Amino acid sequence: MIVTVMTKKGGTGKTSISFNLAKDLDYYLLSNDDSIIENIYEKAKVLDELEVVDVDTVYDMGGFIDKKAKKVFKSSDLIIVPTTLDANSIKRAVNTIIEINTYCDDIIIVVNRVKDQTLKKYEQSIEILKGLGKKIYFLRESEIFTNSIHTGDTITTLYNKNGLSKKNYKKVYKEYKQILDYINEKAK
Repeated sequence: MIVTVMTKKGGTGKTSISFNLAKDLDYYLLSNDDSIIENIYEKAKVLDELEVVDVDTVYDMGGFIDKKAKKVFKSSDLIIVPTTLDANSIKRAVNTIIEINTYCDDIIIVVNRVKDQTLKKYEQSIEILKGLGKKIYFLRESEIFTNSIHTGDTITTLYNKNGLSKKNYKKVYKEYKQILDYINEKAK
């Protein structure tokens, strides 16, 4: 199974989503974006040049779309496009999806860093995303994402640490687990 997390906009949570999915699924993690992933996950590698591999892998891809990126998209079973609800991020997500739509049949949108009180405020942005006809998942804003990158533990591990963690992270873990479950079901 090849899962690609791609966006042309920085700051959308692409790397934290990629890292958590890869480690929770026990997949390799390959990136074209210099980050600390090699320091926190033994199956992670930052590549100077993208390559298509034939093992269960999550690609953490940012920036531009070139020939090598197109090969990764074509080999992907699922592409995840993370976004936040600000106008620039929505615009970049829409442009990314339009550009990669022909390479993969299954593209989902992950709206990241959602605050309950702001959903009403961003109804128009959400409608734009819905207009793309893709499945949309929402991940609430939570320190669990930052904690996972700092500790090298996944959202699942952090959630399961103790009763207090389960209480504090219950809602965001439930949202994240929907994405994990979707991938696991697709991999069957």
